[in-house]
Amino acid sequence: MPVKMKLDKRGIDLHLVRCPLCDDGLETVDHSLIFCNHSLDLWNRVFGWWNLGQFSNLSMGEILRGNLPVSSSSFGKKIWEAVEWVCAYFIWKNRNNMVFHGKCWTTPVALNEIQIKSFGWISRREKRKKIDWFSWLSNPSIYLNM
Repeated sequence: MPVKMKLDKRGIDLHLVRCPLCDDGLETVDHSLIFCNHSLDLWNRVFGWWNLGQFSNLSMGEILRGNLPVSSSSFGKKIWEAVEWVCAYFIWKNRNNMVFHGKCWTTPVALNEIQIKSFGWISRREKRKKIDWFSWLSNPSIYLNM
């Protein structure tokens, strides 16, 4: 991912390598996708939506490798992995909207987009098990052990 720290190491002079969203740290992959206050707030809301408690500070690599023991079933792992990928995608997309277009994002709107996009991805790809939209919004953790 072309975060500012990587671009700076490649010799592209950016003058500032701080996070464009929070200005609280250097822009690395982990900071952008997890540790930035905006990203962390979104991850906490996603974990709350799934009734998984507080988000623990893992690296992006650990998250995307499925190092969160949220499910024992392969279907549950698949749908949780889809939510993780969609969340990371929306954080990066919204970061780019801020950097390139000056558009600020709000966590409730981003969470809503994650709910819609992940439901769409999963329900179109999974033909054997039906996912109900209202259950998806209110208690998606019921799908973890299917």
